[in-house]
Amino acid sequence: MNKLNVDLENCYGIKKLQFQFDFSQDSAYAIYAPNGAMKSSLAQTFKDVADAAASRDRIFPTRVCSRKITDENGLDLPKEVVLVVPPYDEFFGHTEKTSTLLVDSKLRKEYEQLHTEIDKTKESFLRALREQSQSKKDVEKEISSTFTKSDDEFYVALSRIKDEVVAQQDAPYADISYDTIFDEKVLSVLGTKDVKTAIEEYIVKYNNLLAASTYFKKGIFNYYNATTIAKSLAENGFFDAKHTVSLNAGKNLEITSQKQLEELIAKEKEGISQDKDLRKKFADIEKLLYKNSSVRDFGAYLEQHVEILPALKNIEKFKEDAWKSYIKARIELFNDLIKAYQDVEKKSKDIEVAAGKQRTQWESVIEIFNSRFFVPFKLTAKNKVSVMLGQEPLLTLGFTFEDGADKVSVEKSALMQETVNFFVSEAIGKILKNINI
Repeated sequence: MNKLNVDLENCYGIKKLQFQFDFSQDSAYAIYAPNGAMKSSLAQTFKDVADAAASRDRIFPTRVCSRKITDENGLDLPKEVVLVVPPYDEFFGHTEKTSTLLVDSKLRKEYEQLHTEIDKTKESFLRALREQSQSKKDVEKEISSTFTKSDDEFYVALSRIKDEVVAQQDAPYADISYDTIFDEKVLSVLGTKDVKTAIEEYIVKYNNLLAASTYFKKGIFNYYNATTIAKSLAENGFFDAKHTVSLNAGKNLEITSQKQLEELIAKEKEGISQDKDLRKKFADIEKLLYKNSSVRDFGAYLEQHVEILPALKNIEKFKEDAWKSYIKARIELFNDLIKAYQDVEKKSKDIEVAAGKQRTQWESVIEIFNSRFFVPFKLTAKNKVSVMLGQEPLLTLGFTFEDGADKVSVEKSALMQETVNFFVSEAIGKILKNINI
């Protein structure tokens, strides 16, 4: 297309305009209108062409509107070759079709394949954790918010606890019901002064009993430690291989079977849990819980799992320990995900560097805009790499104002809202046609 014929009447305040734009010599036109409305009206008219919409007169809607825009052969201007850009606004970037101008199909395919693979590994891990924790919550967000300050930093959270989970010898809370304990209403009740006081009194008594226990020791060998060790020995055929365990309690006691160890642990646990004073303090906690109907399920659960009571003193730590236990119970899937994430991170950075070095078609469009139009700012593609690789669907423009040696970037919201319209030259028109915009 070398020439553009424009014949308008009653189009958004343009009473009448007849003009032929000749692109055979120049690829761009600058339009000046002293009334400040001409540019906006013309831009809206061409936007109607791009949108395949009828034009009209907003102020005098009863007036008959006429719009004829043709090429040198008298053919209607195809909507595919028109791009109306509202500067100071990102409207034209908010279409995935225009953003495809940034796409390098090879790089994007490679990048997307990386993330498709890790997404499968991630879903297997999350599915296992949902099963382990018996939770219906968004496990990904729960883990993120537990170990970071937000709910959208899942991999940051996993990376933060990786070494701790690997070094952890057991998973003491692997079988607890997450939703029952870490329910918002339950946490609210546990945070009340009366309940906190009752729990603290219980813990003091519990620790005294542990100190007097024949085999259990506070912070070293308690309910969970003993049960976990017994379970681990059984799963690994320790006693079947004729090994024995020697317990030190003044005099050595040699344990020769799984059954003997379990009976000893059960007896020791019963001696503590059935202590009269400890039971009374637990009853005090129960009374406080059962006052609130919304946490009665938790009260019933606690009665069957009294051993978790000491952990309730520090809910945040308890939640962290719970997730570490769930993860430890599914350590192989955790290791697979961490390895996949580390591999993807490295490869992704290499691809992003390659993408950043490439010149895209949008940069050609922006370069023409910056060179042809005398406006007080320069356009930049802020999220070029992200759009190229499919991380973000829409292009975001940046506005950089220059005054001598001074440069400052300004957000769209801080700028005047004024529409600038420019006509795409034949070269740019070919770019748009090639991607079917």
